Amino acid sequence: MSEPVGGWRRQRALLDYALGSLRRRGRRNGAMVVALMVVVGVYASVLFLSESLRHEWEQTLEATPDLVVQRMVAGRPTTIEAGALEAVVPTDAPGVRRAWARTWGYLFVEAIGANLTVIGAGPGERAFARSLVGEPLPAEEGEVPFCLVGDALAERLAVRPGDRLAIPDARQETRVLEVAGVFDAASALHVADVMVVREATARELLALPAGQATDLAVELARPEEAPVVAAGIRERMPDARVIDRRALVRTYELTFDGRSGLLGALLVPCLAALFLLAWDRLTGLGDAERREIGVLKAIGWETRDVIAARLWESALVAIAGAWLGVLLAYGYVFGLGAPGLAGALFGWSALHPELALTPVIDATQAWTLVGLVVLPFVGVAVVPAWRAATLDPDEAMR
Repeated sequence: MSEPVGGWRRQRALLDYALGSLRRRGRRNGAMVVALMVVVGVYASVLFLSESLRHEWEQTLEATPDLVVQRMVAGRPTTIEAGALEAVVPTDAPGVRRAWARTWGYLFVEAIGANLTVIGAGPGERAFARSLVGEPLPAEEGEVPFCLVGDALAERLAVRPGDRLAIPDARQETRVLEVAGVFDAASALHVADVMVVREATARELLALPAGQATDLAVELARPEEAPVVAAGIRERMPDARVIDRRALVRTYELTFDGRSGLLGALLVPCLAALFLLAWDRLTGLGDAERREIGVLKAIGWETRDVIAARLWESALVAIAGAWLGVLLAYGYVFGLGAPGLAGALFGWSALHPELALTPVIDATQAWTLVGLVVLPFVGVAVVPAWRAATLDPDEAMR
């Protein structure tokens, strides 16, 4: 380093030295890389999983109606007269494309210890079922009513298309259904616990009287007109609660953001402990390192050269650990399905869907995560690097 060297050639020489130094102290640096990889991997897993779940919900909510009208009694939803549809949502109301009464509800099955969501395939739900399984319910019933079930439900009940299924209805009377199809994995997040049957069968299973509906669904010509249409519905039906699909999207986003933020906050102490460990390792120079620095300064290295080399070492360790952590998180989330972590973001349910998550990565967030790890890690190394660079060569080589 005694001869003048151009800026790039100088930095390349320092980088080569840093790489050699990392190899000489491979065990210690390898431990730091692994520690960084684990911490970044967990953070990135939360980030990737929350982004993918947000994407999945946005996709599946496209199949839901723009507005849902529920009748409220004593602060709780109750059934509504199906015949009141035209009075509550007139077909000629501005902005309304179509409206229909829905028959659906929850049915507890003791054998699996979980609630099923039973949907009666009326005119509005037939297109919904077709979009999820690729085909509608058979045109005609066989000896027993047909049903479509979610993949997770089919696995728990050990059934496949063509099998017959016996489940208790709301009156605890056994009903026999024939499985006509199973929802594919692409819709698993939305229909893991769903069973689609004909409307008449749904009424029998749920003990819902004829002429009654669970709620009313409204499809709008322009979703932006939802507040205006909802206001009109409340005027015609004062005891109604109108749910906007866009509000559901915001609710799910807040839910995932809150849960992922909580998990991220729980990991802050781990990251702080890692930086403290890095500080301890970097400030504790061994005899071999002290002699090496002494030799470098004796042959003409300047203080800034030693500092630059030490910072290069820290930067390489941080970059390797951070990007290995990102790759680890990618494989864990999109390859393995995030076992263990997924439950914390899904919520707790007896029927968890088996997801084939679509890789959705926000490059800005990924780079920000890497920067938030690499820059502080390199910053922690500045003071130890300066202390090492200011060692007296004679004293260091003794």
